[in-house]
Amino acid sequence: MKVVILAGGLGTRLQSVVKELPKPMAPIADTPFLDILMQKLLQYGADEFILCVSYKREKIQEYFGDYFYGVPVRYSVEEEPLGTGGAIKQAFEQFDLPSALVLNGDTYVQLDYRAFWQQMQDQKIGLVLKQVPDASRYGLVQTQNGRAVKFCEKSDTVQAGLINAGIYYLTKEIFSRELPRKFSFEKELLEPQVSSLKPLFFKAEDYFIDIGIPSSYAQACRELKDVVGAHKNKALFLDRDGVINVDTHYVHEIDKCQFVGGIFDLCRAAKAKGYKIIVVTNQAGIAKGKYTEEDYFKFRDFVHARFAAENCPIDAEYYCPFHEEGIVEKYRKASWDRKPNPGMILRAVKEMDIDVKKSILIGDKQSDIDAGKRAGVGKTVYLTAAHNPHPSDVYEQIKDSL
Repeated sequence: MKVVILAGGLGTRLQSVVKELPKPMAPIADTPFLDILMQKLLQYGADEFILCVSYKREKIQEYFGDYFYGVPVRYSVEEEPLGTGGAIKQAFEQFDLPSALVLNGDTYVQLDYRAFWQQMQDQKIGLVLKQVPDASRYGLVQTQNGRAVKFCEKSDTVQAGLINAGIYYLTKEIFSRELPRKFSFEKELLEPQVSSLKPLFFKAEDYFIDIGIPSSYAQACRELKDVVGAHKNKALFLDRDGVINVDTHYVHEIDKCQFVGGIFDLCRAAKAKGYKIIVVTNQAGIAKGKYTEEDYFKFRDFVHARFAAENCPIDAEYYCPFHEEGIVEKYRKASWDRKPNPGMILRAVKEMDIDVKKSILIGDKQSDIDAGKRAGVGKTVYLTAAHNPHPSDVYEQIKDSL
């Protein structure tokens, strides 16, 4: 499910309380609203995000990078404001999208997005409507036989009814007609052509809020703080060979283990600051017949015992014994866990309730760094002989910055 999120608005009404940030980056318990929204979409099967960005777009691009919890993030940049319609149309054309879920980056709706997506598969256009006690701020939507038939203007009169929640299923056919470069999707396409488009609607029964004005943003800060999960842990992710112990190639013999200088001091400092210590290690030597999985376990247990003795116990270790060119048939296959894929990190995030943005990863290969970035780890440290000939000095610097 490809998801297009409109995140380029100026957010003029919100700037009195959220300064120097694009509106979707407004913090809810120290987490950007857009992060919360995208995490919800991941739960329902989003496998690619396209963010339509403009105002202070660098804030969004720096935060999300190219991946969000392993899911690709791409950017459709508006060099000048294109309106909602122009922004959506540009994203569809730029990334050749046959269809996509489209929504606003300042609205949170408790919704089964997967069910909505599946129900709309034979439609050119579908939208989500929400029953609210006061539709005056939004404007009512009239329906007939499961389809939206008329959009009414905003009113000063308090009236309960269905409103447009700003969530759409769209296909590229919607933009095949003659359209200007800049236009409002709602005001210049959807509403005036609703009788010919006949959009099927999906009714949202649960929570709805947009953060477009200070009062509703304050409400979101109160009501969504539990969604953020402030209890999440932060982690120090460590590759093993070359980061914890000296890499002498296919390391598995206990009597030949040499620990990298400074690693225990670093981990003790990380523990003191509340970090979980999590090892994520490729172990292709198992697939290539260099040593057995039992050999790996013995070495792992030795390392963990040493860390415990040094008062910095390792909280978890994830390993990948698979390799496409392995000679041991059981392990000869590609794996989502094998770095540069982010599988091991993402499993740790889920199983140990990790906030990746507050976490650190240290690796000595580009594949380690790529895996960290794809998983969305906030800080990655590339420990190479060329750039960091003295790991203990690097560890000292990291320790001081925790």
